Amino acid sequence: MPDFKLPDMSGTDVELASLLGKGPVIIDFWADYCKPCKEAMPALNMLAEKYEELTVVMISIDAPKAQSRAKSYLRSKQFKFVTLFDPDKKLAKQMNVVNPPHSFVLNSEGEIVYSHVGFEAGTEKEYETHIRDLLGLKDEPKHQHGENNEHCGNCEHHEEKEK
Repeated sequence: MPDFKLPDMSGTDVELASLLGKGPVIIDFWADYCKPCKEAMPALNMLAEKYEELTVVMISIDAPKAQSRAKSYLRSKQFKFVTLFDPDKKLAKQMNVVNPPHSFVLNSEGEIVYSHVGFEAGTEKEYETHIRDLLGLKDEPKHQHGENNEHCGNCEHHEEKEK
């Protein structure tokens, strides 16, 4: 992803480099007028709360006149996001963002590992799969216990409890 420097809610410039290194980063381009963008926010916030190493960055592409509405909306929700503004859409154009929401999952070096346009319920599961991969988290093996919930011999959590 190209390096950038964009203002946050208070007007302080934030650089991409300052967001990297801790873990994966989700960059989501959004606009106040975009209903799917707002529908994505609670799901992205859930991921930010679930994975401490994850940084979620919301980049508003609203025109300067609409920024106050965007800021008010975000303040009312108290999301765990880094919020930045790209009012001239310079970064959005560099990233070929045409219609929001457009999200990118980055590794801790800033390389794009996943890109997605749009949002519908369940999309966050795709993001989570990539986040878990980047964090080196493996999904728990799927298995079934016997009728009386006896030890199936195929699950680590029973073995850990028995030790």
